[in-house]
Amino acid sequence: MKFRSKKHFTRTAVLFLGICVGYHLVEARKQAEPAVLPMVASAVVPLYPPLARATNIQGVIHVQVSTDGHQVATAHAQEDIKPLSVAAEENSKTWQFSAHTPVTFTISYHYKLSKQCNPNNPTVILRLPTDVEICQYPFNEY
Repeated sequence: MKFRSKKHFTRTAVLFLGICVGYHLVEARKQAEPAVLPMVASAVVPLYPPLARATNIQGVIHVQVSTDGHQVATAHAQEDIKPLSVAAEENSKTWQFSAHTPVTFTISYHYKLSKQCNPNNPTVILRLPTDVEICQYPFNEY
């Protein structure tokens, strides 16, 4: 490209720089915007795994799920605390959603054994679609 003058070159360079900066700002904003999480339409109630309860296993399991626009397509527990990891993965695969754009997000399953929980039934608190708490009375504390 041949420039007519130094002034023409400067204007062209400033215009090019402005376009580049603008493009990068738009891309950065796209990446900074959080994904819209889908609305859960149905799911199986998560329960405390009997083996985990009998052996006093507790903990937090983070399950990364990807949806296909209607349900969980893949689920992978980031921690390997069996049987909690297996239970969390299996439960997340039962989730159905209202129609949405496919998305990937993390569900945190908090498994807790406590004498403050109901001895007859677990307490399950759902903060959908990202947090699940399961509180169970300890097995050997009846």
